[in-house]
Amino acid sequence: MHNVNENNHTGNRRGLVISYFGNSVAVEAEGAVYQCHLRRNQELPVVGDEVIWREEGQESYIVVSILPRRSLLTRGDSRKKAKPIAANLDALVIVMAPPPIFSAYLVDRYVAAAELLSIQPIIVLNKTDLMNEAAQKAADALLDSYRAVPYPVVLSSIYRPLSLNDLTAVLAQKTAVLVGPSGVGKSSIIASLSEEAIRVGTVSEKGAGKHTTTATRLYHLPGGGRLIDSPGVREFTLWTVTKEEALKSFKEFTPYTSACKFRDCQHLAEPDCAVKKAVQLGKISAKRYESYQLLMKEAEKKR
Repeated sequence: MHNVNENNHTGNRRGLVISYFGNSVAVEAEGAVYQCHLRRNQELPVVGDEVIWREEGQESYIVVSILPRRSLLTRGDSRKKAKPIAANLDALVIVMAPPPIFSAYLVDRYVAAAELLSIQPIIVLNKTDLMNEAAQKAADALLDSYRAVPYPVVLSSIYRPLSLNDLTAVLAQKTAVLVGPSGVGKSSIIASLSEEAIRVGTVSEKGAGKHTTTATRLYHLPGGGRLIDSPGVREFTLWTVTKEEALKSFKEFTPYTSACKFRDCQHLAEPDCAVKKAVQLGKISAKRYESYQLLMKEAEKKR
Protein backbone atom coordinates (compact mmCIF):
# COMPACT_ATOMS: atom_id res chain seq x y z
CA MET A 1 0.00 0.00 0.00
CA HIS A 2 1.17 3.55 -0.70
CA ASN A 3 1.65 6.04 2.08
CA VAL A 4 -1.51 8.15 2.43
CA ASN A 5 0.48 11.15 3.68
CA GLU A 6 2.78 10.89 0.68
CA ASN A 7 -0.21 10.70 -1.64
CA ASN A 8 -2.37 13.49 -0.24
CA HIS A 9 -0.33 15.93 1.82
CA THR A 10 2.52 16.78 -0.57
CA GLY A 11 0.62 17.16 -3.82
CA ASN A 12 1.33 13.55 -4.74
CA ARG A 13 -1.47 11.56 -6.37
CA ARG A 14 -2.07 7.98 -7.35
CA GLY A 15 -2.67 6.96 -10.98
CA LEU A 16 -2.62 4.15 -13.54
CA VAL A 17 -0.13 4.03 -16.45
CA ILE A 18 -2.21 3.49 -19.60
CA SER A 19 0.37 4.26 -22.32
CA TYR A 20 4.12 4.53 -22.68
CA PHE A 21 6.07 7.02 -24.81
CA GLY A 22 9.73 6.35 -23.98
CA ASN A 23 10.63 9.35 -21.82
CA SER A 24 7.08 9.92 -20.57
CA VAL A 25 3.95 7.96 -19.72
CA ALA A 26 0.24 8.69 -19.85
CA VAL A 27 -1.26 8.38 -16.37
CA GLU A 28 -4.99 8.05 -15.82
CA ALA A 29 -6.28 9.57 -12.58
CA GLU A 30 -9.74 10.66 -11.46
CA GLY A 31 -11.22 10.47 -14.95
CA ALA A 32 -8.48 12.48 -16.69
CA VAL A 33 -5.24 11.57 -18.48
CA TYR A 34 -1.91 13.31 -17.74
CA GLN A 35 1.36 13.06 -19.64
CA CYS A 36 3.97 12.54 -16.94
CA HIS A 37 7.72 12.81 -17.44
CA LEU A 38 10.14 10.35 -15.90
CA ARG A 39 13.10 11.17 -13.69
CA ARG A 40 16.57 10.21 -14.84
CA ASN A 41 17.80 6.82 -13.60
CA GLN A 42 14.45 5.88 -12.09
CA GLU A 43 12.91 2.45 -12.68
CA LEU A 44 10.78 2.72 -15.81
CA PRO A 45 7.05 2.18 -15.30
CA VAL A 46 5.15 0.02 -17.79
CA VAL A 47 1.51 -0.09 -18.82
CA GLY A 48 -0.57 -1.44 -15.94
CA ASP A 49 1.67 0.06 -13.28
CA GLU A 50 0.11 2.04 -10.46
CA VAL A 51 2.27 5.08 -9.74
CA ILE A 52 2.56 8.09 -7.46
CA TRP A 53 2.83 11.29 -9.54
CA ARG A 54 2.55 15.02 -9.03
CA GLU A 55 2.41 18.38 -10.78
CA GLU A 56 5.87 19.96 -11.01
CA GLY A 57 4.97 23.21 -12.69
CA GLN A 58 2.01 24.61 -14.58
CA GLU A 59 0.61 21.62 -16.50
CA SER A 60 3.91 19.76 -16.12
CA TYR A 61 3.77 16.39 -14.37
CA ILE A 62 6.30 13.85 -13.12
CA VAL A 63 6.21 10.24 -11.89
CA VAL A 64 7.51 10.05 -8.31
CA SER A 65 7.47 6.28 -7.73
CA ILE A 66 6.04 2.95 -8.83
CA LEU A 67 3.78 1.16 -6.34
CA PRO A 68 4.54 -2.53 -5.59
CA ARG A 69 3.53 -4.81 -8.45
CA ARG A 70 1.46 -7.94 -7.95
CA SER A 71 2.73 -9.43 -11.24
CA LEU A 72 5.11 -8.48 -14.05
CA LEU A 73 5.25 -9.78 -17.62
CA THR A 74 8.73 -9.59 -19.19
CA ARG A 75 10.42 -10.71 -22.39
CA GLY A 76 14.07 -11.09 -23.33
CA ASP A 77 15.61 -8.19 -25.21
CA SER A 78 18.46 -8.41 -27.76
CA ARG A 79 20.98 -8.73 -24.89
CA LYS A 80 18.96 -11.55 -23.26
CA LYS A 81 17.93 -9.28 -20.39
CA ALA A 82 14.37 -9.41 -19.06
CA LYS A 83 12.49 -6.35 -20.28
CA PRO A 84 9.25 -5.50 -18.41
CA ILE A 85 6.28 -5.10 -20.77
CA ALA A 86 3.11 -5.11 -18.61
CA ALA A 87 2.38 -5.01 -14.88
CA ASN A 88 -0.33 -6.04 -12.41
CA LEU A 89 -1.90 -8.64 -14.67
CA ASP A 90 -4.57 -11.02 -13.43
CA ALA A 91 -4.99 -13.07 -16.60
CA LEU A 92 -3.16 -14.24 -19.72
CA VAL A 93 -5.73 -14.68 -22.51
CA ILE A 94 -4.40 -17.31 -24.91
CA VAL A 95 -6.06 -16.82 -28.30
CA MET A 96 -6.11 -19.59 -30.89
CA ALA A 97 -8.01 -20.15 -34.14
CA PRO A 98 -9.50 -23.49 -35.23
CA PRO A 99 -7.22 -26.26 -36.59
CA PRO A 100 -4.88 -26.27 -38.48
CA ILE A 101 -3.75 -23.05 -36.71
CA PHE A 102 -4.56 -24.46 -33.25
CA SER A 103 -1.39 -25.70 -31.56
CA ALA A 104 -1.84 -27.57 -28.28
CA TYR A 105 1.88 -27.29 -27.55
CA LEU A 106 1.85 -23.49 -28.00
CA VAL A 107 -1.23 -23.22 -25.75
CA ASP A 108 0.56 -25.34 -23.14
CA ARG A 109 3.64 -23.12 -23.29
CA TYR A 110 1.47 -20.06 -22.64
CA VAL A 111 -0.40 -21.88 -19.86
CA ALA A 112 2.97 -22.77 -18.28
CA ALA A 113 4.04 -19.11 -18.45
CA ALA A 114 0.80 -18.02 -16.76
CA GLU A 115 1.18 -20.63 -14.01
CA LEU A 116 4.79 -19.62 -13.34
CA LEU A 117 3.79 -15.93 -13.18
CA SER A 118 0.87 -16.83 -10.86
CA ILE A 119 -1.72 -15.33 -13.21
CA GLN A 120 -4.81 -17.06 -14.59
CA PRO A 121 -4.65 -18.59 -18.07
CA ILE A 122 -7.85 -18.18 -20.12
CA ILE A 123 -8.07 -20.13 -23.38
CA VAL A 124 -10.03 -18.52 -26.23
CA LEU A 125 -10.85 -20.32 -29.46
CA ASN A 126 -11.62 -17.47 -31.85
CA LYS A 127 -13.05 -17.45 -35.40
CA THR A 128 -15.55 -20.17 -34.49
CA ASP A 129 -17.73 -18.94 -37.39
CA LEU A 130 -15.27 -20.74 -39.71
CA MET A 131 -16.04 -24.17 -38.24
CA ASN A 132 -18.49 -26.75 -39.52
CA GLU A 133 -20.01 -29.38 -37.20
CA ALA A 134 -17.11 -31.84 -37.61
CA ALA A 135 -14.54 -29.11 -36.92
CA GLN A 136 -16.49 -28.05 -33.82
CA LYS A 137 -16.36 -31.60 -32.44
CA ALA A 138 -12.61 -31.83 -33.12
CA ALA A 139 -12.01 -28.46 -31.45
CA ASP A 140 -14.12 -29.45 -28.44
CA ALA A 141 -12.03 -32.59 -27.97
CA LEU A 142 -8.87 -30.42 -27.92
CA LEU A 143 -10.38 -27.96 -25.45
CA ASP A 144 -11.73 -30.61 -23.07
CA SER A 145 -8.22 -31.25 -21.71
CA TYR A 146 -8.10 -27.60 -20.52
CA ARG A 147 -11.64 -27.62 -19.13
CA ALA A 148 -10.70 -30.70 -17.09
CA VAL A 149 -7.78 -28.98 -15.27
CA PRO A 150 -9.93 -26.71 -14.93
CA TYR A 151 -9.09 -23.60 -16.96
CA PRO A 152 -11.67 -21.17 -18.35
CA VAL A 153 -12.34 -21.86 -22.04
CA VAL A 154 -14.26 -19.42 -24.26
CA LEU A 155 -15.42 -19.85 -27.86
CA SER A 156 -15.65 -16.54 -29.72
CA SER A 157 -16.24 -14.85 -33.04
CA ILE A 158 -16.53 -11.14 -33.76
CA TYR A 159 -19.30 -12.11 -36.21
CA ARG A 160 -21.29 -13.61 -33.33
CA PRO A 161 -21.45 -10.70 -30.87
CA LEU A 162 -23.17 -12.76 -28.17
CA SER A 163 -20.09 -15.02 -27.99
CA LEU A 164 -18.01 -11.99 -26.96
CA ASN A 165 -20.24 -11.57 -23.90
CA ASP A 166 -18.73 -14.78 -22.53
CA LEU A 167 -15.25 -13.32 -22.85
CA THR A 168 -16.35 -10.01 -21.30
CA ALA A 169 -17.80 -11.95 -18.36
CA VAL A 170 -14.56 -13.92 -17.81
CA LEU A 171 -12.50 -10.70 -17.94
CA ALA A 172 -14.75 -8.71 -15.56
CA GLN A 173 -12.65 -6.85 -12.95
CA LYS A 174 -9.41 -8.37 -14.33
CA THR A 175 -6.41 -6.79 -16.05
CA ALA A 176 -5.42 -9.05 -18.93
CA VAL A 177 -3.26 -9.34 -22.03
CA LEU A 178 -4.00 -11.27 -25.22
CA VAL A 179 -1.30 -13.58 -26.55
CA GLY A 180 -1.20 -16.06 -29.41
CA PRO A 181 0.18 -16.54 -32.93
CA SER A 182 -0.54 -14.06 -35.72
CA GLY A 183 -3.75 -14.57 -37.66
CA VAL A 184 -5.93 -15.64 -34.74
CA GLY A 185 -7.78 -12.30 -34.49
CA LYS A 186 -6.34 -10.67 -31.37
CA SER A 187 -6.69 -7.13 -32.77
CA SER A 188 -10.29 -7.76 -33.84
CA ILE A 189 -11.17 -9.02 -30.35
CA ILE A 190 -9.64 -5.92 -28.74
CA ALA A 191 -11.46 -3.62 -31.17
CA SER A 192 -14.76 -5.41 -30.53
CA LEU A 193 -14.41 -5.56 -26.75
CA SER A 194 -13.05 -2.12 -25.94
CA GLU A 195 -15.66 0.41 -24.95
CA GLU A 196 -13.36 3.30 -25.72
CA ALA A 197 -10.32 4.00 -27.85
CA ILE A 198 -8.13 5.83 -25.36
CA ARG A 199 -7.11 9.20 -26.70
CA VAL A 200 -4.00 9.77 -24.66
CA GLY A 201 -3.14 13.36 -23.85
CA THR A 202 -6.41 14.96 -24.92
CA VAL A 203 -7.31 15.76 -21.32
CA SER A 204 -5.31 17.83 -18.81
CA GLU A 205 -2.16 17.99 -20.92
CA LYS A 206 -1.11 21.23 -22.56
CA GLY A 207 1.13 19.71 -25.23
CA ALA A 208 -1.43 17.18 -26.35
CA GLY A 209 -0.72 17.67 -30.04
CA LYS A 210 2.93 16.78 -29.66
CA HIS A 211 2.74 13.06 -29.39
CA THR A 212 2.01 10.32 -31.83
CA THR A 213 -0.12 7.28 -31.16
CA THR A 214 1.69 4.89 -28.89
CA ALA A 215 1.99 1.19 -29.65
CA THR A 216 1.37 0.17 -26.05
CA ARG A 217 -1.98 0.95 -24.49
CA LEU A 218 -4.57 -0.08 -21.96
CA TYR A 219 -8.23 -0.42 -22.93
CA HIS A 220 -11.15 -0.33 -20.51
CA LEU A 221 -13.82 -2.97 -21.04
CA PRO A 222 -17.56 -2.48 -20.53
CA GLY A 223 -17.65 -5.25 -17.88
CA GLY A 224 -15.08 -3.45 -15.72
CA GLY A 225 -12.01 -5.32 -16.98
CA ARG A 226 -8.92 -3.95 -18.70
CA LEU A 227 -6.95 -5.17 -21.72
CA ILE A 228 -3.30 -4.24 -22.31
CA ASP A 229 -2.07 -4.46 -25.88
CA SER A 230 1.43 -3.89 -27.25
CA PRO A 231 3.86 -5.40 -29.76
CA GLY A 232 6.00 -6.51 -26.79
CA VAL A 233 3.10 -8.45 -25.33
CA ARG A 234 2.25 -10.01 -28.68
CA GLU A 235 5.85 -11.21 -29.06
CA PHE A 236 5.84 -12.65 -25.55
CA THR A 237 6.51 -16.36 -25.31
CA LEU A 238 7.62 -18.78 -22.65
CA TRP A 239 11.26 -18.42 -21.62
CA THR A 240 13.50 -21.51 -21.46
CA VAL A 241 12.31 -23.14 -18.28
CA THR A 242 14.11 -25.33 -15.76
CA LYS A 243 12.88 -28.87 -15.06
CA GLU A 244 11.45 -27.69 -11.75
CA GLU A 245 9.51 -24.93 -13.53
CA ALA A 246 8.21 -27.35 -16.18
CA LEU A 247 6.89 -29.65 -13.47
CA LYS A 248 5.36 -26.78 -11.49
CA SER A 249 3.46 -25.50 -14.52
CA PHE A 250 1.29 -28.61 -14.96
CA LYS A 251 -0.90 -28.27 -11.90
CA GLU A 252 -3.10 -31.26 -12.76
CA PHE A 253 -0.13 -33.52 -11.87
CA THR A 254 -0.16 -32.35 -8.22
CA PRO A 255 -2.86 -34.74 -6.89
CA TYR A 256 -0.80 -37.73 -8.11
CA THR A 257 2.84 -36.81 -7.43
CA SER A 258 2.85 -37.92 -3.79
CA ALA A 259 1.93 -41.46 -4.90
CA CYS A 260 5.01 -41.84 -7.13
CA LYS A 261 7.58 -44.43 -5.99
CA PHE A 262 10.42 -41.89 -6.05
CA ARG A 263 10.17 -38.61 -4.21
CA ASP A 264 12.09 -36.74 -6.93
CA CYS A 265 10.17 -38.45 -9.76
CA GLN A 266 10.23 -36.41 -12.98
CA HIS A 267 7.34 -38.42 -14.45
CA LEU A 268 9.30 -39.47 -17.53
CA ALA A 269 11.03 -42.88 -17.47
CA GLU A 270 10.81 -43.71 -13.75
CA PRO A 271 9.03 -46.91 -12.64
CA ASP A 272 5.82 -46.80 -10.58
CA CYS A 273 5.03 -43.22 -11.60
CA ALA A 274 1.54 -42.21 -10.49
CA VAL A 275 1.39 -39.36 -13.02
CA LYS A 276 2.07 -41.70 -15.96
CA LYS A 277 -0.54 -44.10 -14.59
CA ALA A 278 -3.06 -41.23 -14.40
CA VAL A 279 -2.31 -40.46 -18.08
CA GLN A 280 -2.91 -44.12 -19.00
CA LEU A 281 -6.22 -44.08 -17.11
CA GLY A 282 -7.33 -40.89 -18.87
CA LYS A 283 -7.30 -38.82 -15.67
CA ILE A 284 -4.60 -36.55 -17.14
CA SER A 285 -4.75 -35.47 -20.80
CA ALA A 286 -2.30 -37.45 -22.97
CA LYS A 287 -1.86 -34.33 -25.13
CA ARG A 288 -0.95 -32.20 -22.11
CA TYR A 289 1.46 -34.91 -20.91
CA GLU A 290 3.10 -34.88 -24.37
CA SER A 291 3.63 -31.10 -24.02
CA TYR A 292 5.16 -31.71 -20.59
CA GLN A 293 7.64 -34.21 -22.07
CA LEU A 294 8.66 -31.69 -24.75
CA LEU A 295 9.15 -28.93 -22.16
CA MET A 296 11.31 -31.27 -20.07
CA LYS A 297 13.45 -32.04 -23.15
CA GLU A 298 13.94 -28.31 -23.73
CA ALA A 299 14.92 -27.91 -20.07
CA GLU A 300 17.57 -30.63 -20.50
CA LYS A 301 19.07 -28.81 -23.48
CA LYS A 302 19.38 -25.67 -21.38
CA ARG A 303 21.74 -27.50 -19.05
